Order: sequence, then C-alpha cells, then structure tokens
Amino acid sequence: MAFVLGAASASSQAAVVKIDAGQSSVTYTSSQPPICDPSGNCSLPPAPQTFALSGSFNVVREVASTPSPYDPTTSIYFTRISFDSVAVDLGGADVLGFSFPSFAGLVNGTSFTGSDDPCFFSFGGCVGGGLFNNTYAGDFDGHTFFLSGVSPQGFFDSFTYQIVATLAAPVATVPEPGTLACVAVAGAGWAASRRRRGRRDIQ
Repeated sequence: MAFVLGAASASSQAAVVKIDAGQSSVTYTSSQPPICDPSGNCSLPPAPQTFALSGSFNVVREVASTPSPYDPTTSIYFTRISFDSVAVDLGGADVLGFSFPSFAGLVNGTSFTGSDDPCFFSFGGCVGGGLFNNTYAGDFDGHTFFLSGVSPQGFFDSFTYQIVATLAAPVATVPEPGTLACVAVAGAGWAASRRRRGRRDIQ
C-alpha cells in the first residue's frame, strides 16, 4: 500500500484491454451443508460451475487524495485503479448473481489490490468493515493485465474469478480540469501578447 504526502500529478491514464477468453473465467462454488430427510437421504451441494469471460474494458489509473487521519491539514496522495466502459460477456455467471468488479483498488508499482470494504481507503482512520467483502488483486505492466478475485455470496456460496487481458488501444492521458484551466489561461495570455505586438508593429 504505497502513498506519499505532497503534490500529485494532475492527470489520469486510461487503457483499453481485451480479455483472453481462453484464460479468463469465473467459478461459482456452493458449500452449503447437506439437507437430510427423515429417512437419512441427504442432498449434496451443487458441483462448482465455471463460466468463460470475454470482452473488453478500460483500466483507469489516476492520482487521488484524502485528508490524513492523523493531521487533517495535510493530504495523503495515492494512485487508484478502476474499471469502466465495461463490455464483458459473463458467460451466464450473471444469472447466478456475479457482476464485474466496480470498486476501485490501490496501486503499488505495477501491482494493485482492491476491496469494497468502506474502510479500504481510510489509511488508518476507520474501524469496522463487513464480513463478506469482495476483494481482488492483480498486476498491470501497461501491456498485460492480470486480475484474480473473490466475491462471497453469504456464508456458503462464492464466486472466484481470474482475468487475463492484453492492451487493445494505446494509453490515453486525460488532463484533470485544473490542468485544462491552466492551459486555457496560458493560451489566452499568448493570444493577447500576439495582439499587442501586432498593434505596436502597425504604429
């Protein structure tokens, strides 16, 4: 879990990755205890079911900040990863309740981890959390993307998944609104300078 105190880069990066259907899947597992009738006949939990995953999505990495829990006058800056523009075929796993992870993760080098626990991004300023948190871990070196995760469904059922994907489109750097404003002000100043110089030449 890497983070720094101080200034942060005002940009985010988005990369489109395409899922390798031959290496990507989600498995539903139920470990419910057997139910027995008075005659002693017991039902067995269903066998695990595996579904292939395919499609594409955006991997977005951006610098974010949060107030320090130890000194509210300072901020903790960190790199966050999230997924959007999701166009993924879940192969039928959605019928059983599986959904593509929509919660953000924390980047450390090329690796990252994520959880939908509300305390995950608290950096020490939160107490509690849930019993059935969805979690994942992965790595993205800018070309090859790997993600594995667990999505509990109560006490007995859960989904486990792994996704292998490769870069499908060049990484795009998207300036934050503050950066765009600075560029606009600089452009306006340059244009005004050109106009003043033009008037002096005419005189």
